Amino acid sequence: MVSPLRLGWIDYSSEHRNKVMTVLDLLTQKGAVDELGIGQIRDGFSDMFFPGTSTLQTRAKYFFIVPYLLMELEKESISNHSTFMYKLSQEEINLIEILKQGDDLDGIIGGRSGNKLKRKPSSIYWNGLRKFEIFKYEKLSLDNYAKSVINLKKNKQSLKTLGDEEVDDSEVANEHVGTFWHCLLPEKNWKGNLTIHLTKEEAEFLKKRITLSSKTEHSLFAYLLQQYPQKVGQIESFEMIGDVVELPDHIREVYKLAKDFSKFISGANIRYNVILSHYENEVALEEWEKWKNSSFVKEAFSSFSYLAVTKLLGIGNVRLKNFLRDWQQAVINENEEVIDQLIIKREIELKSKDRAKLNNSKAYSYDEGWIGSKLLGYRFKDAQAIMKDIFDGLGDDRA
Repeated sequence: MVSPLRLGWIDYSSEHRNKVMTVLDLLTQKGAVDELGIGQIRDGFSDMFFPGTSTLQTRAKYFFIVPYLLMELEKESISNHSTFMYKLSQEEINLIEILKQGDDLDGIIGGRSGNKLKRKPSSIYWNGLRKFEIFKYEKLSLDNYAKSVINLKKNKQSLKTLGDEEVDDSEVANEHVGTFWHCLLPEKNWKGNLTIHLTKEEAEFLKKRITLSSKTEHSLFAYLLQQYPQKVGQIESFEMIGDVVELPDHIREVYKLAKDFSKFISGANIRYNVILSHYENEVALEEWEKWKNSSFVKEAFSSFSYLAVTKLLGIGNVRLKNFLRDWQQAVINENEEVIDQLIIKREIELKSKDRAKLNNSKAYSYDEGWIGSKLLGYRFKDAQAIMKDIFDGLGDDRA
């Protein structure tokens, strides 16, 4: 048997710990297994289409819960950032039981783990808060934000000013625009009335931030949010988006490139599962026959420009480019022996001989389930869940 993979790290700070936990959590997500090292491309397209999203995000409400908690903590007499982060963590855990009292338990973070929850909503949603410009400083980490709050307090600066810049608590209606935040202000008893659902005001605000933020306004995410909710609800997968809604020019070309790349590389993942099963997995074998005889492989595979993908996404990984080049040539030559050796070599290159499943396939059982994703979803389902919450919150005004 191959010994289980063990990871360790030196626990320097909560920021370092959060980064490590992000990697570990991503590895446990369904469809996130990246045996052939194409995660850079998958994530590059995902960030382009659905910026601010994550496979760990569950409900849109956390885009408000997190800033509500942080804005309250800013007002407290906290003298060091470690205490600030600890109190944030405790507040997030305390809210789990309140949320579980509601009529909708779907997507409540910590619903099962309770006070043992390791990844808190604040770390899961922080990137989105920055991308949507709800938090105003894109390059500031959660940990450094906490340090900045404490430094301002120590320097006896008001958290409503930054340098000589004056800010307004009520720029538009109930919107708070302060040192760090452009967000709604929570109601006085918001914790007592808390549910996982967005209020109409929150839904309107979040939709506006996603569609107007300079980091997201031209994205597929923003465009879909402006479509009729019935249309978005009809979309069952990333591949269906272009069939259900008419995409604008600036999105259509990139969408097609991402869609074609998914078809281009899906054969490698299918073949991976064939090899892993010692050529006994009938489902994988059928999928392989279907893929290699598909219209895409017959008509478009040989001319597909994987270099257009890596150029667009700014990927300079030479080994990845070489793998894509060799994969394309091996399929064109219809040489399954070369294809299999290429895939085995690629996994070993990424993991080493000891860790590569295909090099130690006797230790793995293919009946444990499919490894990897047949097609790349580019986080569409995660974004769709956020959009559904927004549309539900808008109610009759959601179109």
